[in-house]
Amino acid sequence: MNKTITKNLKSILLNPFPPRESSHKELLREKSDKWIDEQYSSLPQPFIKMMRRLDGASWAAHSWPDASLSLLTSFTRALLWGIAQDDYYAPFKKEELSKVTHRTMEIARGAIPEHGENPILHQFSIFMREFEAIATKEWVERYVYDISQYLEGIEIDSSISYRKDINYPSIKEYIPIRRKNVAMATVNDKIELVTGILPNYIVVHPFVQQARILAGDLFAWSNDLISLEKEMQDDEGLNLVLVIQNERSCSIEDAFDEAVQMYNSRMEEFMVLYNDIPDFGVYTPVVKKFLEGQGLWISGYLNWFEETNRYQTAN
Repeated sequence: MNKTITKNLKSILLNPFPPRESSHKELLREKSDKWIDEQYSSLPQPFIKMMRRLDGASWAAHSWPDASLSLLTSFTRALLWGIAQDDYYAPFKKEELSKVTHRTMEIARGAIPEHGENPILHQFSIFMREFEAIATKEWVERYVYDISQYLEGIEIDSSISYRKDINYPSIKEYIPIRRKNVAMATVNDKIELVTGILPNYIVVHPFVQQARILAGDLFAWSNDLISLEKEMQDDEGLNLVLVIQNERSCSIEDAFDEAVQMYNSRMEEFMVLYNDIPDFGVYTPVVKKFLEGQGLWISGYLNWFEETNRYQTAN
């Protein structure tokens, strides 16, 4: 496969949202580098280096440009945790991973990690308590549920990936699994902390649910396109391009092109919603801001990947 293919993504993926960036990026980077060096220090050094290359501060600054510094600080910690949770624990065996999931959910519901527990659990506890202090009870309950879906997605991915004889799912099977393990539901929740918390009766409305689903597919599929070479090396099974290639028995280039077409089609669907928001009464402007926040996240992710070294692969 041509190694320059992912470098052209921004020119071939539809992206109606202009790039923006928080002025707090450099301060966030100082904070996150300090967390990684000090609070993740008991993890293997190659893993710590990976976390630094990730540049979660840039990701947060691009994706939530309107957030306050305090929110961006919590969001950056959460982004680092999400990558750490997936990259560190996903290769675990089923029984070990189930224990991690159980313990993480205990902490999500209020348990405090013990002194000697993995720093990934400690980081999770910190931002969970920070969110609890500023959000509504309804929001927290929804966020805890969405975290459980993310962890379930990691477990499903772990049962498929990280082996040479990958049993790829069909495209139809892949989509709902990927919606879980990409954790976009938790991102949608965090967008509300910036744009305004929506009551549950608005969140469950078919329009908002569809917006959440479409934004999740856009995030997942852009990630799959960006990370293709890395995930081929890592024996990752939940990548849209590889799933298409396996199902269609086609070349990797043709599978890549089909994935791009699927992404652009989803973006067109999202823009139909974006441009035709129904009447939600007093919450209509909040829903509009929420979709704008989703657009900023989608655009911000594409802009962030140009700055990060996370997806560089060995020659």
